Amino acid sequence: MHRIHSLDYLKLGLAVVVAFAHTYWLQSHMTPRLFMIGNGLMRVMVPAFCIVAGYFLYSAVARDKGNKWLARVGALYLFWMVIYLPFWLNEVHGVVSLIKTLAWGYFHLWFMAGILVAGAVILLLRGFARKVAPAYEYRILLAVAAVCAAIGLVLQYVALSGIVHIGVKKFSNGLFMCFPFVAIGYLCGRRVARLGMEGLPPRPLVLAATVAGAGLLMAEAWLVQAWRSDQVMLDLPISSYVAAPALFVAVLGTSMPQPPIRLDPISAMIYFMHVMALQLANAVGVRDLLGLMLFGVGLPTLAALLLGRLPIPGFGKDKRHGHGQGQHAQP
Repeated sequence: MHRIHSLDYLKLGLAVVVAFAHTYWLQSHMTPRLFMIGNGLMRVMVPAFCIVAGYFLYSAVARDKGNKWLARVGALYLFWMVIYLPFWLNEVHGVVSLIKTLAWGYFHLWFMAGILVAGAVILLLRGFARKVAPAYEYRILLAVAAVCAAIGLVLQYVALSGIVHIGVKKFSNGLFMCFPFVAIGYLCGRRVARLGMEGLPPRPLVLAATVAGAGLLMAEAWLVQAWRSDQVMLDLPISSYVAAPALFVAVLGTSMPQPPIRLDPISAMIYFMHVMALQLANAVGVRDLLGLMLFGVGLPTLAALLLGRLPIPGFGKDKRHGHGQGQHAQP
């Protein structure tokens, strides 16, 4: 599978938006309109990242490297958990709390823990289906993903209703949030591998679905804030199941120029480093949005560029990059 530059641009854009979200500027200026952005449009971020991960998981599985892909995600997750150890160690008060912290992940690293769970579930389902009903392998995956998606959405809206107290971790996790979207990306990867880009839906339909998905995200967010006020969180919109796949397919089918530098290490560093960079900004008294973004995006970018000058896997110069044939390394 050749490098798809459009997905590199997508991941970079999503990483920047994640950093912006964690400045908490929207929360401190919350209005119904901003709620439609922060809990509407921006809620496409995690699902889109998951779909990208699933797309390349299929590539790894097709080359019999699914377990290697999973091990790499696990190693990356544990590495950054160690880096952030000073941030979460005081939350651990015993073996049980340590296990819970490692299973969930510190703050933004919950996403990596979720991808790890999602990837493991897909590989387990694949192995099970191939032994029990090989002809129904992908139908089984799709059915289980649909059930998990439905459970996650129901739990979210029951929590929003206030009828029963349900913690956000009960539905915003690897099984009920990440897995369905990773499965979508996995199945999309299979279709492209079999049929090429011609197997994607017609371009006008994809663009229309992308616009409709954005509109549905904002409409759903507006309805939620009208129902429960703008002080609640809409973590998993129903409409994200329209918006995220449509956005992914739209970007996947868009031809973009090769960037002058590798973007995947930059997007990865922004995602992983922005929290500590924002903590540093707060420590030195930076409070304005521009300053926070300079820390949250600028410092990780600088770190990625500096590491790119060293012979470090994933950061050093990719000899194949100049030909646009580099293999995607990021999950």
